[in-house]
Amino acid sequence: MQNDEMIHRISCLCGKAMQEVVLGADPAILNLCHCTACRTITGQLYASYYILRTRPLNIDRFCEYRQSTGTSRYFCITCGAHVFAHLKHTGQYFVAAGLIVGKSHQTKTIQHWRASDTQDGGLTSFLPGESKETESPCWLEVSPNHPPSYSAKIPRAGKKHGLRARCHCGGVVFDITVPDSTSITPSSPWPDLLVPYYNSSSENARDVKWWLRNRDSRYLAGTCACRSCRLASGFPIQTWAFIPKPNIVNTKGDPLVFTESTMQRYESSPGIYREFCNRCGATVFWHCKERPLVIDVSVGLLQSSRGTRAEELLEWHTGRVSFAEMAVDQQLIQRLGSGLKGWSEKQGICEK
Repeated sequence: MQNDEMIHRISCLCGKAMQEVVLGADPAILNLCHCTACRTITGQLYASYYILRTRPLNIDRFCEYRQSTGTSRYFCITCGAHVFAHLKHTGQYFVAAGLIVGKSHQTKTIQHWRASDTQDGGLTSFLPGESKETESPCWLEVSPNHPPSYSAKIPRAGKKHGLRARCHCGGVVFDITVPDSTSITPSSPWPDLLVPYYNSSSENARDVKWWLRNRDSRYLAGTCACRSCRLASGFPIQTWAFIPKPNIVNTKGDPLVFTESTMQRYESSPGIYREFCNRCGATVFWHCKERPLVIDVSVGLLQSSRGTRAEELLEWHTGRVSFAEMAVDQQLIQRLGSGLKGWSEKQGICEK
């Protein structure tokens, strides 16, 4: 007999993934993998899945991306959300942790895997938890019967003084240049990273260039827990860097065309757009008609020699998690908020 507490309803942002799944382990334990594959396949600073007791329904309706000879990930080809993963060697199936809707669940234990791949700790610096070690290149592949088949390191490349961004399959590649005179050209109708319809937003009457930090030498980056980001990515914590569109270029230095190569657009609400890779499913961009020249770039794609937080070009907002009240897993997001503040205090950062 199935335990009702283990039955959960899931959905992606467009609704294509909606179904009930039966978890095979307590969702109060959240495993986050920080390996290079998890970051570049998802576009996040991590990936987190729950093991399933049975094979999910209608898995064949999703786009399969083969991470390795024995590991496949499945994402929604309409909205880009990662939905399932499958280990062929063990027959195990997994569901992306951010897709649970309806029934509230609370994380009690956080376990971090492959944090050494981040160089700087990545999200683990903001979200304290247990550090776990494994010889497997990815948490999904933690099994004595699963031979390693994936190289965890992807060569870094990019312009001097800038950053290269690349998804796992290489279909999406672009550069972010350092702030320059064009970085102050965009305007935002609201004064920070909140969207305008949110009840705490106000008009940006002074035309503050809030995306520029540290005397206009770095860009702002932050965390988001809103429903749309969660269901569009498949994961409960989205990390964005806020980059002026003139500073996003292709590898030749020309303005990037957002629908070229394997980049696919999904209009999640009228005038609000998300891009993802239609081959590996990585989240790439968020932008909207009301703020067309400041683009949200998914931080997990950035290739920095200093670490996954790319602090040579990004300054992290630690005062709050955007839309924390929308989280299904409130305990997780509260711990993230506390971790961000604790990290800023250690760094001696005074958040405005």
